Amino acid sequence: MRTASLFEAFEEHIDAIKTRDIDRFAATLAHDDAHLVGADGSVIDGRENAIAAHRDWFMNDTWTFDPEIVWTREETGAAWVLTRVTYRESGTKHFMLMFLFVQENGEWRLVYDQNTPIP
Repeated sequence: MRTASLFEAFEEHIDAIKTRDIDRFAATLAHDDAHLVGADGSVIDGRENAIAAHRDWFMNDTWTFDPEIVWTREETGAAWVLTRVTYRESGTKHFMLMFLFVQENGEWRLVYDQNTPIP
């Protein structure tokens, strides 16, 4: 994966989720580590654990995931993308999802995401 911009890296990450492509998803993660916080407050620590959790989720083909960018901030070596997500699976849910990307060897990689439900 060669990404020239934060937006391209973000789009690659989102497309990997939407298409349930675990290899593409794994390629968007930081090589050293990843941390995910679920809507229920659960924490997934570690790149391999993040991949495993998504592999299980991707096996279910009954959901849709539609994020809309609300805010971004890019600094030297780090960037944040806040999205409002509409998630459909036996009903519709909305949540805010914050992504933190870092630069690794000139490429943006996801290192952290946090899911906050919208009541």
